[in-house]
Amino acid sequence: MKALFRFHLRAGVRMGLRASAGVFAALTIWTILQSDPAAAASSVARAAFGRRTEISGAALFIALSFLLPAWAVGRLSSGLNGWLRHLPISSTNNRRGLMLALISVQLPLIVMLVGGALLALSAGNSVTAGAVRWCIILMAGAAASLPVERKRIVVALAVVAVFTTLIGSSWWLALPVALLSITDVVSGPIRMTPRKKRWGSTRRLLHFRIAWRALDAGVFVAYGASFAAIGLGWLFLRNNDLPEKAANAAIRFTTGLAMVFCISSLTSALAIRRSPWSLARSFPWSATQRVVQDALFLAGHALPIPLLVAIRTGMPALVSLTILPFVSLAAAGYLRQIPDEPRYTYVLLCEASLAVALITLLPWTAVAWILMSIPALRRAVRWEQRQKITRWSDWQLLGPDTSPRNAG
Repeated sequence: MKALFRFHLRAGVRMGLRASAGVFAALTIWTILQSDPAAAASSVARAAFGRRTEISGAALFIALSFLLPAWAVGRLSSGLNGWLRHLPISSTNNRRGLMLALISVQLPLIVMLVGGALLALSAGNSVTAGAVRWCIILMAGAAASLPVERKRIVVALAVVAVFTTLIGSSWWLALPVALLSITDVVSGPIRMTPRKKRWGSTRRLLHFRIAWRALDAGVFVAYGASFAAIGLGWLFLRNNDLPEKAANAAIRFTTGLAMVFCISSLTSALAIRRSPWSLARSFPWSATQRVVQDALFLAGHALPIPLLVAIRTGMPALVSLTILPFVSLAAAGYLRQIPDEPRYTYVLLCEASLAVALITLLPWTAVAWILMSIPALRRAVRWEQRQKITRWSDWQLLGPDTSPRNAG
Protein backbone atom coordinates (compact mmCIF):
# COMPACT_ATOMS: atom_id res chain seq x y z
CA MET A 1 0.00 0.00 0.00
CA LYS A 2 2.83 2.40 0.76
CA ALA A 3 4.27 1.82 -2.71
CA LEU A 4 0.85 2.50 -4.29
CA PHE A 5 0.33 5.78 -2.44
CA ARG A 6 3.92 6.82 -3.10
CA PHE A 7 3.37 6.20 -6.82
CA HIS A 8 0.20 8.31 -6.89
CA LEU A 9 1.81 11.04 -4.79
CA ARG A 10 4.77 11.36 -7.14
CA ALA A 11 2.52 11.37 -10.20
CA GLY A 12 0.39 14.14 -8.71
CA VAL A 13 3.41 16.21 -7.69
CA ARG A 14 4.81 15.99 -11.22
CA MET A 15 1.53 17.27 -12.64
CA GLY A 16 1.45 19.99 -9.99
CA LEU A 17 4.94 21.14 -10.92
CA ARG A 18 3.87 21.26 -14.54
CA ALA A 19 0.95 23.53 -13.64
CA SER A 20 2.99 25.69 -11.26
CA ALA A 21 4.70 27.69 -14.02
CA GLY A 22 1.44 29.00 -15.46
CA VAL A 23 -0.18 29.54 -12.05
CA PHE A 24 2.74 31.47 -10.59
CA ALA A 25 3.22 33.48 -13.80
CA ALA A 26 -0.44 34.55 -13.72
CA LEU A 27 -0.16 35.39 -10.01
CA THR A 28 2.98 37.45 -10.62
CA ILE A 29 1.35 39.40 -13.44
CA TRP A 30 -1.74 40.04 -11.30
CA THR A 31 0.42 41.27 -8.42
CA ILE A 32 2.47 43.57 -10.65
CA LEU A 33 -0.64 45.14 -12.15
CA GLN A 34 -1.96 46.15 -8.71
CA SER A 35 -1.41 49.72 -7.59
CA ASP A 36 -0.10 48.46 -4.22
CA PRO A 37 1.08 44.84 -4.57
CA ALA A 38 1.93 44.42 -0.87
CA ALA A 39 -1.47 45.65 0.27
CA ALA A 40 -3.24 43.46 -2.31
CA ALA A 41 -1.38 40.35 -1.12
CA SER A 42 -2.17 41.19 2.52
CA SER A 43 -5.87 41.65 1.78
CA VAL A 44 -6.03 38.27 0.04
CA ALA A 45 -4.28 36.63 3.00
CA ARG A 46 -6.76 38.20 5.43
CA ALA A 47 -9.67 37.05 3.26
CA ALA A 48 -8.33 33.49 3.15
CA PHE A 49 -7.33 33.11 6.81
CA GLY A 50 -9.76 35.32 8.67
CA ARG A 51 -12.28 34.13 11.21
CA ARG A 52 -14.46 33.29 8.26
CA THR A 53 -13.11 32.82 4.77
CA GLU A 54 -14.37 35.64 2.52
CA ILE A 55 -15.64 34.11 -0.71
CA SER A 56 -15.01 37.27 -2.76
CA GLY A 57 -11.41 37.63 -1.64
CA ALA A 58 -10.52 33.94 -1.89
CA ALA A 59 -12.56 33.12 -5.00
CA LEU A 60 -9.41 32.50 -7.08
CA PHE A 61 -8.06 29.95 -4.60
CA ILE A 62 -11.42 28.19 -4.39
CA ALA A 63 -11.62 28.02 -8.20
CA LEU A 64 -8.09 26.62 -8.44
CA SER A 65 -8.93 23.90 -5.91
CA PHE A 66 -11.45 22.56 -8.43
CA LEU A 67 -9.74 23.47 -11.72
CA LEU A 68 -6.33 21.93 -11.04
CA PRO A 69 -7.68 18.41 -10.28
CA ALA A 70 -10.11 18.65 -13.20
CA TRP A 71 -7.18 19.52 -15.48
CA ALA A 72 -5.01 16.62 -14.29
CA VAL A 73 -7.56 13.85 -13.75
CA GLY A 74 -7.50 12.66 -17.37
CA ARG A 75 -3.73 12.20 -17.33
CA LEU A 76 -3.60 10.64 -13.86
CA SER A 77 -6.47 8.20 -14.38
CA SER A 78 -5.62 7.06 -17.90
CA GLY A 79 -3.36 4.24 -16.67
CA LEU A 80 -5.45 3.03 -13.73
CA ASN A 81 -7.28 0.52 -15.90
CA GLY A 82 -4.07 -0.97 -17.30
CA TRP A 83 -1.28 -2.82 -15.53
CA LEU A 84 -2.43 -1.63 -12.09
CA ARG A 85 -5.41 -3.99 -12.42
CA HIS A 86 -3.00 -6.95 -12.22
CA LEU A 87 -1.73 -5.90 -8.79
CA PRO A 88 -3.35 -7.18 -5.57
CA ILE A 89 -5.03 -3.83 -4.94
CA SER A 90 -8.71 -3.28 -4.25
CA SER A 91 -10.71 -0.73 -6.21
CA THR A 92 -11.18 1.29 -3.02
CA ASN A 93 -7.45 1.65 -2.47
CA ASN A 94 -6.97 2.44 -6.14
CA ARG A 95 -9.53 5.23 -5.85
CA ARG A 96 -7.98 6.58 -2.67
CA GLY A 97 -4.58 6.62 -4.34
CA LEU A 98 -6.03 8.67 -7.20
CA MET A 99 -7.57 10.98 -4.60
CA LEU A 100 -4.11 11.51 -3.10
CA ALA A 101 -2.72 12.26 -6.55
CA LEU A 102 -5.44 14.85 -7.22
CA ILE A 103 -4.71 16.53 -3.90
CA SER A 104 -0.97 16.67 -4.64
CA VAL A 105 -1.75 18.23 -8.03
CA GLN A 106 -2.80 21.30 -6.04
CA LEU A 107 0.83 21.84 -5.02
CA PRO A 108 1.06 25.40 -6.47
CA LEU A 109 -2.15 26.32 -4.64
CA ILE A 110 -0.82 24.80 -1.42
CA VAL A 111 2.37 26.87 -1.73
CA MET A 112 0.32 30.06 -2.22
CA LEU A 113 -1.86 29.21 0.78
CA VAL A 114 1.22 28.65 2.94
CA GLY A 115 2.49 32.06 1.86
CA GLY A 116 -0.87 33.61 2.73
CA ALA A 117 -0.82 31.91 6.14
CA LEU A 118 2.63 33.35 6.86
CA LEU A 119 1.38 36.84 5.93
CA ALA A 120 -1.64 36.42 8.18
CA LEU A 121 0.59 35.23 11.05
CA SER A 122 2.88 38.23 10.64
CA ALA A 123 -0.19 40.47 10.99
CA GLY A 124 -1.09 38.78 14.28
CA ASN A 125 -4.01 36.67 13.03
CA SER A 126 -4.73 33.07 13.99
CA VAL A 127 -4.61 30.69 11.02
CA THR A 128 -5.58 27.37 12.64
CA ALA A 129 -9.24 27.47 11.66
CA GLY A 130 -8.37 28.81 8.22
CA ALA A 131 -5.87 26.00 7.64
CA VAL A 132 -8.51 23.40 8.53
CA ARG A 133 -10.98 25.06 6.16
CA TRP A 134 -8.54 25.01 3.28
CA CYS A 135 -7.65 21.36 3.90
CA ILE A 136 -11.36 20.55 3.56
CA ILE A 137 -11.67 22.69 0.40
CA LEU A 138 -8.63 21.03 -1.21
CA MET A 139 -10.03 17.58 -0.46
CA ALA A 140 -13.46 18.57 -1.79
CA GLY A 141 -11.96 19.92 -5.02
CA ALA A 142 -10.06 16.66 -5.53
CA ALA A 143 -13.12 14.53 -4.73
CA ALA A 144 -15.27 16.44 -7.24
CA SER A 145 -12.92 15.39 -10.07
CA LEU A 146 -12.83 11.67 -9.26
CA PRO A 147 -14.01 9.62 -12.29
CA VAL A 148 -16.26 7.31 -10.25
CA GLU A 149 -19.58 5.63 -10.97
CA ARG A 150 -21.66 7.90 -8.72
CA LYS A 151 -19.93 11.10 -9.79
CA ARG A 152 -23.02 13.33 -9.51
CA ILE A 153 -23.55 12.40 -5.89
CA VAL A 154 -19.87 12.93 -5.10
CA VAL A 155 -19.80 16.35 -6.80
CA ALA A 156 -22.95 17.45 -4.96
CA LEU A 157 -21.53 16.39 -1.60
CA ALA A 158 -18.20 18.09 -2.33
CA VAL A 159 -19.89 21.38 -3.28
CA VAL A 160 -22.08 21.28 -0.17
CA ALA A 161 -19.00 20.60 1.95
CA VAL A 162 -17.24 23.65 0.49
CA PHE A 163 -20.22 25.97 1.07
CA THR A 164 -20.66 24.66 4.62
CA THR A 165 -16.98 25.30 5.27
CA LEU A 166 -17.17 28.86 3.96
CA ILE A 167 -20.48 29.89 5.49
CA GLY A 168 -20.41 28.12 8.87
CA SER A 169 -18.32 28.94 11.89
CA SER A 170 -15.45 26.84 13.24
CA TRP A 171 -17.90 24.65 15.13
CA TRP A 172 -19.47 23.58 11.84
CA LEU A 173 -16.28 22.11 10.39
CA ALA A 174 -17.26 18.63 11.54
CA LEU A 175 -20.16 18.64 9.04
CA PRO A 176 -18.05 19.03 5.84
CA VAL A 177 -15.63 16.40 7.19
CA ALA A 178 -18.58 14.04 7.58
CA LEU A 179 -19.78 14.85 4.05
CA LEU A 180 -16.35 14.04 2.60
CA SER A 181 -16.33 10.77 4.53
CA ILE A 182 -19.68 9.93 2.95
CA THR A 183 -18.24 10.55 -0.54
CA ASP A 184 -15.61 7.90 0.13
CA VAL A 185 -18.37 5.40 0.95
CA VAL A 186 -20.86 6.12 -1.85
CA SER A 187 -18.53 7.02 -4.73
CA GLY A 188 -18.06 3.47 -6.04
CA PRO A 189 -15.20 2.14 -8.20
CA ILE A 190 -13.33 4.17 -10.79
CA ARG A 191 -14.95 4.24 -14.21
CA MET A 192 -13.13 3.04 -17.29
CA THR A 193 -11.35 6.01 -18.85
CA PRO A 194 -12.25 6.32 -22.55
CA ARG A 195 -9.34 6.59 -24.93
CA LYS A 196 -8.90 10.06 -26.34
CA LYS A 197 -9.66 10.46 -30.00
CA ARG A 198 -6.76 11.46 -32.16
CA TRP A 199 -6.98 14.42 -34.44
CA GLY A 200 -8.20 13.28 -37.83
CA SER A 201 -6.10 14.28 -40.82
CA THR A 202 -9.21 15.03 -42.89
CA ARG A 203 -10.92 17.31 -40.39
CA ARG A 204 -11.05 21.05 -40.46
CA LEU A 205 -8.28 23.29 -39.13
CA LEU A 206 -5.61 20.83 -40.25
CA HIS A 207 -3.26 23.70 -41.15
CA PHE A 208 -3.51 25.18 -37.65
CA ARG A 209 -3.08 21.80 -35.97
CA ILE A 210 0.12 21.15 -37.88
CA ALA A 211 1.43 24.57 -36.83
CA TRP A 212 0.55 24.01 -33.17
CA ARG A 213 2.29 20.66 -33.11
CA ALA A 214 5.36 22.14 -34.78
CA LEU A 215 5.60 24.98 -32.26
CA ASP A 216 5.53 22.77 -29.17
CA ALA A 217 6.99 24.96 -26.37
CA GLY A 218 7.70 27.86 -28.75
CA VAL A 219 4.40 29.46 -27.72
CA PHE A 220 5.64 29.94 -24.16
CA VAL A 221 8.86 31.53 -25.42
CA ALA A 222 6.87 33.96 -27.56
CA TYR A 223 4.55 34.97 -24.75
CA GLY A 224 7.45 35.24 -22.34
CA ALA A 225 9.12 37.87 -24.54
CA SER A 226 5.81 39.71 -24.92
CA PHE A 227 5.08 39.84 -21.20
CA ALA A 228 8.63 40.98 -20.53
CA ALA A 229 8.04 43.97 -22.84
CA ILE A 230 4.73 44.72 -21.12
CA GLY A 231 6.39 44.52 -17.71
CA LEU A 232 9.14 46.97 -18.72
CA GLY A 233 6.54 49.36 -20.11
CA TRP A 234 4.52 49.17 -16.91
CA LEU A 235 7.63 49.96 -14.84
CA PHE A 236 8.38 52.93 -17.10
CA LEU A 237 4.88 54.36 -16.68
CA ARG A 238 4.83 53.73 -12.94
CA ASN A 239 8.19 55.37 -12.23
CA ASN A 240 7.64 58.44 -14.42
CA ASP A 241 4.99 61.11 -14.02
CA LEU A 242 4.01 61.57 -17.68
CA PRO A 243 1.29 63.73 -19.19
CA GLU A 244 -1.65 61.90 -20.72
CA LYS A 245 -0.43 62.25 -24.31
CA ALA A 246 3.02 60.86 -23.55
CA ALA A 247 1.57 58.05 -21.42
CA ASN A 248 -0.76 56.99 -24.25
CA ALA A 249 2.19 56.97 -26.65
CA ALA A 250 4.15 54.75 -24.25
CA ILE A 251 1.20 52.36 -24.00
CA ARG A 252 0.92 52.15 -27.80
CA PHE A 253 4.66 51.51 -28.11
CA THR A 254 4.72 48.82 -25.40
CA THR A 255 1.66 47.02 -26.74
CA GLY A 256 2.89 47.11 -30.33
CA LEU A 257 6.34 45.93 -29.34
CA ALA A 258 4.88 43.03 -27.35
CA MET A 259 2.87 41.92 -30.39
CA VAL A 260 5.95 42.18 -32.61
CA PHE A 261 8.03 40.06 -30.23
CA CYS A 262 5.30 37.42 -30.11
CA ILE A 263 4.82 37.22 -33.88
CA SER A 264 8.56 37.33 -34.62
CA SER A 265 9.29 34.50 -32.19
CA LEU A 266 6.48 32.34 -33.57
CA THR A 267 7.61 33.03 -37.14
CA SER A 268 11.19 31.95 -36.42
CA ALA A 269 10.00 28.77 -34.70
CA LEU A 270 7.62 27.85 -37.53
CA ALA A 271 10.20 28.55 -40.21
CA ILE A 272 12.60 26.08 -38.61
CA ARG A 273 10.25 23.39 -37.32
CA ARG A 274 7.63 23.34 -40.10
CA SER A 275 9.39 23.02 -43.43
CA PRO A 276 7.47 23.53 -46.73
CA TRP A 277 5.22 20.55 -47.30
CA SER A 278 5.01 19.31 -50.88
CA LEU A 279 1.87 17.25 -50.23
CA ALA A 280 0.00 20.40 -49.18
CA ARG A 281 0.28 21.59 -52.78
CA SER A 282 -1.98 18.71 -53.83
CA PHE A 283 -4.74 19.86 -51.48
CA PRO A 284 -7.38 22.37 -52.65
CA TRP A 285 -5.53 25.25 -50.97
CA SER A 286 -4.37 28.19 -53.03
CA ALA A 287 -1.21 30.13 -52.25
CA THR A 288 -3.37 32.95 -50.92
CA GLN A 289 -5.19 30.57 -48.59
CA ARG A 290 -1.94 29.17 -47.20
CA VAL A 291 -0.57 32.66 -46.55
CA VAL A 292 -3.81 33.88 -44.96
CA GLN A 293 -3.97 30.79 -42.74
CA ASP A 294 -0.45 31.42 -41.48
CA ALA A 295 -1.26 35.09 -40.90
CA LEU A 296 -4.41 34.19 -38.97
CA PHE A 297 -2.45 31.70 -36.89
CA LEU A 298 0.14 34.35 -35.96
CA ALA A 299 -2.42 37.10 -35.41
CA GLY A 300 -4.59 34.84 -33.26
CA HIS A 301 -1.71 34.27 -30.85
CA ALA A 302 -0.84 37.97 -30.68
CA LEU A 303 -4.44 39.22 -30.35
CA PRO A 304 -4.84 38.51 -26.60
CA ILE A 305 -1.90 40.80 -25.78
CA PRO A 306 -3.50 44.17 -26.67
CA LEU A 307 -6.85 42.99 -25.34
CA LEU A 308 -5.33 42.23 -21.93
CA VAL A 309 -3.51 45.56 -21.86
CA ALA A 310 -6.70 47.36 -22.94
CA ILE A 311 -8.51 46.03 -19.87
CA ARG A 312 -6.13 48.14 -17.81
CA THR A 313 -5.42 51.10 -20.10
CA GLY A 314 -8.37 51.37 -22.49
CA MET A 315 -8.23 52.87 -25.99
CA PRO A 316 -4.44 53.51 -26.38
CA ALA A 317 -3.75 49.76 -26.41
CA LEU A 318 -6.52 49.12 -28.94
CA VAL A 319 -4.96 51.61 -31.37
CA SER A 320 -1.99 49.27 -31.65
CA LEU A 321 -4.31 46.60 -33.05
CA THR A 322 -4.35 48.43 -36.37
CA ILE A 323 -0.82 47.23 -37.21
CA LEU A 324 -1.67 43.59 -36.46
CA PRO A 325 -2.97 42.71 -39.99
CA PHE A 326 0.12 44.19 -41.65
CA VAL A 327 2.62 42.61 -39.25
CA SER A 328 1.00 39.16 -39.38
CA LEU A 329 0.82 39.16 -43.20
CA ALA A 330 4.40 40.40 -43.46
CA ALA A 331 5.48 37.64 -41.07
CA ALA A 332 3.61 35.06 -43.15
CA GLY A 333 5.67 36.20 -46.14
CA TYR A 334 9.01 36.18 -44.35
CA LEU A 335 8.11 32.73 -43.04
CA ARG A 336 8.79 31.48 -46.59
CA GLN A 337 12.19 33.21 -46.76
CA ILE A 338 13.73 32.52 -43.36
CA PRO A 339 14.68 28.83 -43.95
CA ASP A 340 17.00 29.87 -46.81
CA GLU A 341 17.93 33.35 -45.56
CA PRO A 342 17.92 33.66 -41.75
CA ARG A 343 18.61 37.38 -42.04
CA TYR A 344 14.94 37.87 -42.89
CA THR A 345 14.19 37.38 -39.20
CA TYR A 346 15.88 40.72 -38.51
CA VAL A 347 14.23 42.27 -41.55
CA LEU A 348 10.85 41.34 -40.11
CA LEU A 349 11.80 42.83 -36.75
CA CYS A 350 12.93 46.07 -38.35
CA GLU A 351 9.86 46.36 -40.56
CA ALA A 352 7.45 45.63 -37.72
CA SER A 353 9.32 47.94 -35.33
CA LEU A 354 9.01 50.74 -37.87
CA ALA A 355 5.24 50.23 -37.87
CA VAL A 356 5.22 50.35 -34.06
CA ALA A 357 7.28 53.54 -34.00
CA LEU A 358 5.02 55.31 -36.48
CA ILE A 359 1.81 54.26 -34.72
CA THR A 360 3.36 55.50 -31.48
CA LEU A 361 4.38 58.94 -32.76
CA LEU A 362 1.62 59.40 -35.36
CA PRO A 363 -1.59 57.64 -34.32
CA TRP A 364 -3.34 58.87 -37.46
CA THR A 365 -1.21 56.43 -39.50
CA ALA A 366 -3.41 53.59 -38.21
CA VAL A 367 -5.51 53.73 -41.38
CA ALA A 368 -2.39 53.62 -43.53
CA TRP A 369 -1.13 50.46 -41.83
CA ILE A 370 -4.45 48.76 -42.38
CA LEU A 371 -4.18 49.57 -46.09
CA MET A 372 -0.55 48.41 -46.13
CA SER A 373 -1.75 44.89 -45.35
CA ILE A 374 -2.86 44.57 -49.02
CA PRO A 375 0.64 44.88 -50.55
CA ALA A 376 2.00 42.75 -47.69
CA LEU A 377 -0.45 40.01 -48.68
CA ARG A 378 0.49 40.24 -52.36
CA ARG A 379 4.20 40.03 -51.54
CA ALA A 380 3.68 37.01 -49.29
CA VAL A 381 1.61 35.24 -51.96
CA ARG A 382 4.31 35.91 -54.55
CA TRP A 383 6.98 34.45 -52.27
CA GLU A 384 4.76 31.44 -51.58
CA GLN A 385 4.29 30.79 -55.30
CA ARG A 386 8.04 31.03 -55.93
CA GLN A 387 8.97 28.51 -53.24
CA LYS A 388 10.98 25.51 -54.48
CA ILE A 389 9.62 22.98 -52.05
CA THR A 390 11.53 20.08 -53.58
CA ARG A 391 14.91 21.75 -53.07
CA TRP A 392 17.04 20.11 -50.39
CA SER A 393 18.74 22.15 -47.67
CA ASP A 394 21.66 20.75 -45.70
CA TRP A 395 20.37 22.23 -42.44
CA GLN A 396 17.42 19.82 -42.50
CA LEU A 397 19.85 17.05 -41.52
CA LEU A 398 20.58 18.82 -38.26
CA GLY A 399 17.09 18.32 -36.76
CA PRO A 400 14.08 20.51 -36.17
CA ASP A 401 15.56 22.36 -33.22
CA THR A 402 18.66 23.56 -35.08
CA SER A 403 18.70 26.94 -36.72
CA PRO A 404 19.64 27.11 -40.39
CA ARG A 405 22.15 29.73 -39.37
CA ASN A 406 24.39 26.97 -38.02
CA ALA A 407 24.02 24.68 -41.01
CA GLY A 408 26.78 23.75 -43.42
